[in-house]
Amino acid sequence: MGLISLSLHYIYYLLVPVKMSKINIDRIVKDIKSKTTSLTPVIEAVCNSIDAIGSERTDGIIDIIVKRSGQQSLELDTTHTLSDIISIDVIDNGIGFTEENKNSFDTYRSGFKMSKGGKGFGRFMYLKYFYHVSIESIFYEEGKYKQRSFTFGHADEIIENEQIVDIESDSDLHTGTVLHLSSIKSFDLDKGLEVIARKLVERLLVFFVTGGEYTPKITIKEENGSNSIVLNNYIGDNSDIQQIGKEEEFTIKGREDEWDFVVKIYKIYYSAITNKICLTANFREVTESALHNYVPEFKETMFEITEHGTQKNYMIKAYVQGKYLDENVTTERDGFNFGKEDDIYSDLSEKQIMKTTSLIIKTYFSEDIEKRYNDKKQKVEHYVYTTAPWNKTLLKDVDMESIPIGVSEFDLEMRFQKIKFDKEQNARIALKELQDKYSSGDESCDSALEDEANKILKNVTETAKNDLAHYVCQRRRIIELFDDLRKRIDGGKSHKESEMHNLIFPMIKDDREIGYEDHNLWLLDERFNFTQYIASDKVISSSDHKEPDLAIFYESGLFYRNGDNAITSPIAIVEFKRPKRTSYPDEENPINQALRYAGKILAGKYEMPKGVEEVIVDKSVTPVYIYIVCDIVPKIEEFADLAGLAISPDKQGYFGYNPKYNAYIEIKSFKKVIDDAKMRNQIFFKKLGLL
Repeated sequence: MGLISLSLHYIYYLLVPVKMSKINIDRIVKDIKSKTTSLTPVIEAVCNSIDAIGSERTDGIIDIIVKRSGQQSLELDTTHTLSDIISIDVIDNGIGFTEENKNSFDTYRSGFKMSKGGKGFGRFMYLKYFYHVSIESIFYEEGKYKQRSFTFGHADEIIENEQIVDIESDSDLHTGTVLHLSSIKSFDLDKGLEVIARKLVERLLVFFVTGGEYTPKITIKEENGSNSIVLNNYIGDNSDIQQIGKEEEFTIKGREDEWDFVVKIYKIYYSAITNKICLTANFREVTESALHNYVPEFKETMFEITEHGTQKNYMIKAYVQGKYLDENVTTERDGFNFGKEDDIYSDLSEKQIMKTTSLIIKTYFSEDIEKRYNDKKQKVEHYVYTTAPWNKTLLKDVDMESIPIGVSEFDLEMRFQKIKFDKEQNARIALKELQDKYSSGDESCDSALEDEANKILKNVTETAKNDLAHYVCQRRRIIELFDDLRKRIDGGKSHKESEMHNLIFPMIKDDREIGYEDHNLWLLDERFNFTQYIASDKVISSSDHKEPDLAIFYESGLFYRNGDNAITSPIAIVEFKRPKRTSYPDEENPINQALRYAGKILAGKYEMPKGVEEVIVDKSVTPVYIYIVCDIVPKIEEFADLAGLAISPDKQGYFGYNPKYNAYIEIKSFKKVIDDAKMRNQIFFKKLGLL
């Protein structure tokens, strides 16, 4: 018999004046700033119904009636559409609104159901998402059945328009409650009944698995009877939700006490979203976290192969229960009164509980996790050995456990650089402490200090190896790029001279604008790494605009000497010619061009970069080195013969001396530049496994 039709059994109708609480209800509702949705009040209502039915009854029933608007929503290419949900009724056959329950309900933050985790606050969630809320309830009290009805107040009284009547008893009469959640405020509820049902099951799963055979039968149905779904049917060995193993008990030692917890792990087959850990309080979900935050291997979709050989995806969802959670849940049940991270104020943090739980879950999927871990490890090692060999010395320091599945090479390199930075910082701190100990003059601990120093120097050496290896790998890439530039591009054309030039040293620049690592002069000669001033196609002197491709002023003795401008400091001039170029007019003889540049420099026509003094040179003393990079073609061979240059043993260049300018001249083919650079760096490439 429906609760509304029970009015036919009224014996008399009696209004009972009731004293109400005086609170600002609208203000309370507006101040709710929790991470809730329009489904939250439905979950709260179902939980209250479960409490009303009790854990001992075997015939508990809860019906969730969905009411839709008359206007169907318009959806393209869809023959059948669902209207928006505007109201929901939650009906149960629980104990009903007895006088004791009613008085508790009429008390803000009542402690009546505190033993069950009741906060006396959940009913305000109804008003947060629905404009109108009312209750009709039949209860048994003082030897007779009564019906109580009322509406939820919005002003300063929780219960309004209350009416209580005695009703005649018959064989079909039973206690129970109907909660009307009417006129939804926001149409953000899923329209599909099955989608809502599955979400409810996930949020109420703790009730299902704890109640066992005594869990009420919970059904969600359309008001017109067109569809109904029993939520209990989603759970079981052959259903969409299956428990993995038995519940696991574990204990975590906090700052002051030890706390016991229970975790229940489930496979949910209709959902392939993120695997999660849920912390619950009083049989309600409170917070959740992605499982891969603690075990990265859980980020990928979980699946199993069916007996038919097909892949069946599922998500893992674990529910954690415990007294510590029950006692520390917030009023809105959207969080806990302890920190997410470890802090000095909480006995345990959320992170500690989640991490411990994740390790328990991991044991149930050890085979899958081990395979994914090994795949991840191989990916990291492959990156190091094929792309970033400079990180080999740091590989042993990488925390493989924490690396996410699908990590990018960029993020991997950032991890290695963080390790390197930390080691350098720690070494600096340790060295400072060691120096302080040495300065104390305690000779009795010399042996221990020496051992400590060796350990520190080992770390310093490892980071230095990392830098050197990275530099060598960069050289390898530059050599490969230089080799590519000497080849023809699409259409049979050669790369421009400027492209080769910019690779070795950017044009229209000098070394005050270019950092040490931004040029590649070592391709031509390793001594170019020790220079005082380099000018590339840039006016060195304001009196002459005919500049060489590169003018390089060495430090005396190939070492930095605080910028000394001495006549013994060598000068180098470099000329580049376009790859594959075969035609050279006599006036474009690169040897003569370079010698003319040398003559101007030796004639004292140039100033030092800051313009404070002239370049100090002496024609008879200052060494000049001229490098010409070009393809060895007949015209170049002719120019070399005229200059009296000798051919190199590998036939890829010429070399010789011009006494007039005190100039050593070397012509190198592009191939020779590459081959010589490879030869000089071969031992490093070999050590790094790049050959």
